[in-house]
This record gives sequence, C-alpha cells and structure tokens, in this order.
Amino acid sequence: MRRRKHFIPYLKAIVIAFFITLLLRLFVVDFFTIPTDSMTPAIEPGDYIMVNKLYNGARFYKQLKFESGKTPETFRIPGYSSIRRNDIVVFNLPTPLFSNQMEMDLSHFYVKRCIGLPGDTLSISNGIYTVNGQTGYGNLREQYLLSHFQGEYLPGTYRTFPFDTTHDWTMRHFGPLFIPAAGQTILLDTVNVSLFRRLIYYETHASLRTLQGKIYLKDSVITRYTFRKNWYFMAGDKIFNSRDSRYIGLIPEDFIIGKAVLVLYSKDPETRQISWKRTFNLIR
Repeated sequence: MRRRKHFIPYLKAIVIAFFITLLLRLFVVDFFTIPTDSMTPAIEPGDYIMVNKLYNGARFYKQLKFESGKTPETFRIPGYSSIRRNDIVVFNLPTPLFSNQMEMDLSHFYVKRCIGLPGDTLSISNGIYTVNGQTGYGNLREQYLLSHFQGEYLPGTYRTFPFDTTHDWTMRHFGPLFIPAAGQTILLDTVNVSLFRRLIYYETHASLRTLQGKIYLKDSVITRYTFRKNWYFMAGDKIFNSRDSRYIGLIPEDFIIGKAVLVLYSKDPETRQISWKRTFNLIR
C-alpha cells in the first residue's frame, strides 16, 4: 500500500506530461524528419525540423473517422499571422498525382517554399520566378543556374503542369498562372480550363468536361467560377529536382500544416551521425 501511494504522484506526473505534449502537438508545434534534398540548402536530408502551427492557426479534423481516398473536413483556429511569400511550409501531399482529381494524402507530407499567394499571378521566365511582375522569390542562385543551363534535364522534369500542348509549359517558361483566392471569380474557357480543372474538382467534387466548345460542371454549362478556398504555389529550393507546384499544381489552404521554423538536430543519412553544425539552426 505504501509503495502504491509513492507511485501515484509519479503516475500523475506522467499523465500530465502526456497531455501537455499532446496539446502542444495539436495546437502549437509539430515535428518532421526530412528524407529528400529538394529544399537544399535551407533544409537538408536528415534534418529533424520543428513546425509552428500557431503561425497560421492550427488545423483540426471535424471527425476522426477517415475514409480512404477522401479528404477529411477540417477547420482552422485563427493564427497570429498568415503564410507569406518565401515562407517554408509543411503540407499534405495532394493525390492522385498528375490527375484531374485531388484529395488529401494524410500519410505523406511535403516541405516547400511558398512562392505565390492567393490572388497572385506567377510566371517563370527563362527560369526566373516572377510574381505580380516582381522577382526575388525562392532560391535565386538555382534560378540563375537554370536560366543559363545548356545541358540535359533529368527525365520527366522539363515539361510541367498542365502537361498539355496548348500551354506547353516547362520548368524554364511557365505561366502566367493566376492563383485563386476565396471569393474571386474567373472566366472559364476551353483554353484555361485545364489550369483550374483540378482545383474545381477539389472544391465541388464534380468533374469538368468540355463538349462542343462548352464547359460543363455536372450537367450545367458554366462560363465563370467563384473559388471557395485560398490556393498557394509551392516550390522547392532545388529547382532542378523538386516535385512541387510546377508539377503537382496549386495547394489549397486546407492542406497546410504550418511554417517550418527550426532544425532541432540533423543526422547524416548515411553515417547516422549527428551534424552539430545544423543543430538549432533557424530555417530561412
């Protein structure tokens, strides 16, 4: 009995610590290990990063029963800021890739740099990102290298979204692409419908089809569409080898988990040794 009384305070401390940790992970921060080099040099393979959820507001699921292949409904508590251009963010991967449909993949997470915000117009001109006519976003060194590159490209990297002959966009010449904001209305035609087909499917769960020069949403002919959500253009810093919005398209705000702020520590992927020079590095 005496031993049990001595054990109770320790048990209470463990339970309290567990709930504090749970609350922190839900509302404040989360942690991810980086497996690839697509964000080099800002984030390297083996980095264990901390993600600030308070920045743009923690995201919660409305129900805990998840159906395979279907995006769960979410809501977000107000944050103290909003995602800005050049912020590095973690988000869920949109699937299936390279499809006209889109759902949230709960098991896969990407970390990329936000280049375009809702309401922006983005272009890539000879490898250089331009947002609303301004440059200076993303990894400028890599953009410069791409603009002067004369070698061979990795298989499957040169041609980009929307992968059609009408636009024929590439990693060197892309856009202009309008990035929708909630409440904004665009005119739809048979040329630009391929740019927004995936987004409209995500918002309505109805496919667009083109027939005899007209665009149909379900059984109704539409000539314009008003977006319900905010969308973002995400890009990797390693421009020559990053699966980002150039290929997977725009990312809805629902998918964003938070802003990457700190490398807690880093392990060399091959030797598994701690890289002390990267420990507690701020992510910029």
